[in-house]
Amino acid sequence: MRISVIIPNLNSPVIDKVVEAVLSQAEEELTIWIVGQDCYGKIPVHPSVHVLITPNPIFPGEARNLGAEHSRADVLIFLDADCIPQSGWLRALIEAWKAHPDAGAISGAMLPYSSSFIRHCEQIARFHEYINTNPFGERMVLASFSLLVPYEVWRSSGGFDPRLWATEDLDFTLRLRRQGWKLFFEPKAVVYHESNRVNLYDFVSHARMNGIYSIITRLRYAEVYRGSFWMHWSWFWVLASPLIALGRTIQIYMHTPGLWRYGYCVPLVFLHKLAWCQGAADGLRYILRP
Repeated sequence: MRISVIIPNLNSPVIDKVVEAVLSQAEEELTIWIVGQDCYGKIPVHPSVHVLITPNPIFPGEARNLGAEHSRADVLIFLDADCIPQSGWLRALIEAWKAHPDAGAISGAMLPYSSSFIRHCEQIARFHEYINTNPFGERMVLASFSLLVPYEVWRSSGGFDPRLWATEDLDFTLRLRRQGWKLFFEPKAVVYHESNRVNLYDFVSHARMNGIYSIITRLRYAEVYRGSFWMHWSWFWVLASPLIALGRTIQIYMHTPGLWRYGYCVPLVFLHKLAWCQGAADGLRYILRP
């Protein structure tokens, strides 16, 4: 079985740690394809590591597609350039796929903490559904920070939408569900997330940008989010944003096992959801308008 790990890279300062962690777990025929840019020159030289440098920065979805096209492996594992696999990560993903061959995609998990307070709070706000304390099971959507996809499933689905700066994984996995594939979450395949967002401005800006692209993607799959007629109106997201942010924050902490130990992150989780709502309003007001 040929396995390829596809890593979209935009000058990640920890790409060397990511690659080394993957190589240390390789037990079968495995190649790594890194697509994008590496201004720090941190990509390790190794026979199994292949690098595709693009002349200009490209969106993550396009980078993943380029890596998948070149790899031609039986199994693709999409991994973000700031996610460092922990011990047993690769084996857990492969074993989950062997146990569920009908899966169109299987997502790994994240540790709930990171090296700074801002990063730590972002883990809770963005990736609460994929924290490693959550149970294994089928999901409606998956994230692509650590995502196993059989090559034939990726090819037949059309791959990731290269036009989306964010939420390309939401679009991709919803498309797989539409095609009848099952989606699974495997909490044993754990990564440590070391994002480049270390200040409040980056934290809020990224949340707002995610809101813009999230609303675009959600409207593409209106049948999944049926009943949410109000999500078409930008004024609603602006006026109701405090209530929506509060409701989502409470929901996150109530439905994620063991998360209350990180109660000190509540203010920033609320702020993240508030910025997301403002981004959704921006998406409706400026991008989706006639």
